[in-house]
Amino acid sequence: MITKTLENLVKHAEAWPREDQEELADYARVIEARRTGLYATSETERRAVTAGLAEADHGTFVDEDTVRAADIRRRL
Repeated sequence: MITKTLENLVKHAEAWPREDQEELADYARVIEARRTGLYATSETERRAVTAGLAEADHGTFVDEDTVRAADIRRRL
């Protein structure tokens, strides 16, 4: 059963810009992963992983600072 607070938040979120909705979904995926032990990647994450693997195949890597900045766990 969904709480009234969450129900209201979702209703409001429908009017948010797509970027903000995606951010909320990212937080929800992290919570779901913590609860289940399984993390479902977003389409954006899948594209980034595919691009990263292609770069690795070509010997192209990003620096440590870029990796730290992209780590969502540091923003939670």
